[in-house]
Amino acid sequence: MSTSPNDEFYVNYSKMPSSYRWFLFKVIPLLVIGVVAFAWLLPGIHNQFNSGKFQAQSFDGFLVGEPIPHIIVPRPGNTQAGPAFSRYFLSATNKAGPSQKILDQAGQWVTLKGVLVSRSNLSMVAVQSAEPIDPPTGVAEVRPDEGNALGSYALEGEILDGKCYPGIMKPGHTKTHRACAIRCISGGVPAVFRVQNDGDVMYFLLADSAGQAVNARVLDWVADSIRITGEVTQYDDMYVLKADPEGYERLG
Repeated sequence: MSTSPNDEFYVNYSKMPSSYRWFLFKVIPLLVIGVVAFAWLLPGIHNQFNSGKFQAQSFDGFLVGEPIPHIIVPRPGNTQAGPAFSRYFLSATNKAGPSQKILDQAGQWVTLKGVLVSRSNLSMVAVQSAEPIDPPTGVAEVRPDEGNALGSYALEGEILDGKCYPGIMKPGHTKTHRACAIRCISGGVPAVFRVQNDGDVMYFLLADSAGQAVNARVLDWVADSIRITGEVTQYDDMYVLKADPEGYERLG
């Protein structure tokens, strides 16, 4: 088979044919422009954050370290019709629980600064700093361990981490988010049980029957559809489901 003398054939030890050079001069800039355009457009097409809200904020409240780190904040105005305090559970700004420097101030009033992340009636504060303050005047006595026992319930839902689901990541739950949720919970972010009944969704912080944190014991249950039977206790506007993980049931 004969070959035209004008046919160009590239050999790596020979000079690059001119047509190859012109082709590369055209294609490479187009590739660069395409990559830049893709990187610029993608965040607008696929927002990684869900429908949660973010707000840098400071809170004057009573800091609680165990079993679930949270801050108890007095509610303004007349609270006779409801809880006198709001409770916000806490994480660090990364995939971990609050730092030891923050937890060392548990049991006292502090000004806590962080980012409030909220979605529906689930709220969390990614803590940046905490400074001790004097107890405020005219505020009801804080009783961190005093709750209202609501009884025993068998609840069906999904374990998720309390940081990504409120607003940090999308979707923040289901098996798509399993690996991230496991990393957060194993790092100390509170484990939350999401229960949906018709159109209503409720969130329960998880503890064992002795009221202790269960993070390391629930990792194998994350993102699965499960049933937990245990005691529900209401602490102001926070609900805790107390049950030993050994008694959880996987559905389906």
